Amino acid sequence: MKTIRSLLAFLLVASLAYAEIPGSDLIQSGLAEEFRHLKLVKSSGPEYLTHDELATLSGNPKPGGALGKKVEKILNTPFISNEAAFRGARPKRPTDPRLGRFLRVIQWNIEKSMKMDEAIWAFKDEEKFKTLIDTERAPVGSKAYEEILQQRRLLEDADILILQEMDVGMKRSNYLDATKVLAEALNMNYVYGTGYLEIDTLNLGTEKFADEKGVEDKELQKMFEVEPEKYRGLFGTSVLSRYPIVDVKFFQLKTQPYDWYEGEKIPLTTLERARRGGSKAVFLERLFREMKVGGRTFMRVDLYVPELPGKHLTIINIHLEIKCKPKGREMQMAEILSEIIDIKNPVIVAGDFNSAGGDMSPTSVRRELRNVATSPTFWFDQAVRYMTPQGLVLSLTRMISNLTKNFQNPTAGHIPIIAPNQQKGMFKMIENFIFYDGYRFDFRGNRNRSVGGEWQTLANANQRDLAGFKMTFTTDRTIAKVLGKQRLDWEFVKSGYLKDPKDDTAPYRFGPHFGQTLEEMNDRLKARISDHHPQVINLPFEEPKI
Repeated sequence: MKTIRSLLAFLLVASLAYAEIPGSDLIQSGLAEEFRHLKLVKSSGPEYLTHDELATLSGNPKPGGALGKKVEKILNTPFISNEAAFRGARPKRPTDPRLGRFLRVIQWNIEKSMKMDEAIWAFKDEEKFKTLIDTERAPVGSKAYEEILQQRRLLEDADILILQEMDVGMKRSNYLDATKVLAEALNMNYVYGTGYLEIDTLNLGTEKFADEKGVEDKELQKMFEVEPEKYRGLFGTSVLSRYPIVDVKFFQLKTQPYDWYEGEKIPLTTLERARRGGSKAVFLERLFREMKVGGRTFMRVDLYVPELPGKHLTIINIHLEIKCKPKGREMQMAEILSEIIDIKNPVIVAGDFNSAGGDMSPTSVRRELRNVATSPTFWFDQAVRYMTPQGLVLSLTRMISNLTKNFQNPTAGHIPIIAPNQQKGMFKMIENFIFYDGYRFDFRGNRNRSVGGEWQTLANANQRDLAGFKMTFTTDRTIAKVLGKQRLDWEFVKSGYLKDPKDDTAPYRFGPHFGQTLEEMNDRLKARISDHHPQVINLPFEEPKI
């Protein structure tokens, strides 16, 4: 009897210990054969800061001590959930006569997560989504209406979502954990990384608003009232996947061209006030101060994808700095590439590259004068105007044609002084980048593998339009359907079969196909879900039949 009791006690202790092994719940759920060797983390993440702690940071962004350690941890430790895999979630693995079985990936900056209900409808509920469509611009049954629904249906079969501007505990997004809510609605695993802690007294609700005479502005005050117990103040990036998450690497980049705490504290100059006023008047864009702690991040997510030869796929989620010159983003991209150079399996690099030609950081007359004084192009124009009778016309023609060239195509050529394109350096660096295994990113464009039938650079992965690329960002108001639009978001793929980025004779297995920007689906709504449009790429698991 004593022996039996000892045996039962041993079995009880062993079962309790086994329950603590990562992935043991998955094994017990009957999925052992497929995932036993992965030892998946079911759920993990750092501790949130309280509203009082965030308020402390608003006055002291580097507090040290226990609070400093807590801040450091949340800014460098991802939230990971494989709960969908534990529930038995499986990839959809869509098929197409041209591609066979393929992986569909969506890239989307969902503008501060302010319309997550509508985003969920876009991904899974067509009937509710139909209520969002502006039927005056796209009448029911019209070609425009059907195009919207056709684009929306592309989202349904996506097995990987790469997202930016995802909130946790912010009033503007109803205090949701936006990533978790979307992942649960779609039954997907997820990773969330905190880029910034929103500690501006405006967002915290601790600042009192008054006009120049000291009279309280009650309307503005009400806009920024918060519920302290719900406030978390997280702003970051996410990867959602129907494939299990096997590993994550996440940290703050060393390259931070703009300080979102000190830079936002500086009083606005007259010129900056004029710029913000002009943005509101012309494009209906309101620009607020945004004091934050943190910075742009590196996020690497390794997924178990059994359809691939090595069974692993790496996702790199990009959100580069907007408040800096193009050179700052180029330096951030160089740092990211240095972190992924040794990856041997296929890689998808996607996100909001903020590939604009300007610098959105607060400006001043002094800064603009310095930029002009150090610009070779400016002095070239002055020489042309001085030396030729038609100098002014020639100078204006050169400037407009170059702006148009770069605006439509941020990857366009860079001709110093005459036709500069400061964004070109980042794209050239990505095109020339070689992984240690000798493979490179796919820059191909083929008539029968791209939307619109384009034979131009990157057309297979990123939709072309007219003389350049289809725009992925739109302000609330545009001028002539052009001004107010930009191409900020991109997708790049290392398939593991391509050693020359433009080799049309190389295999197309797991190469990007029919990359599309879903502008119509987002812009023809009564109110857009985001100021950025979703992007789609399709990656065939076998050599396509095209």
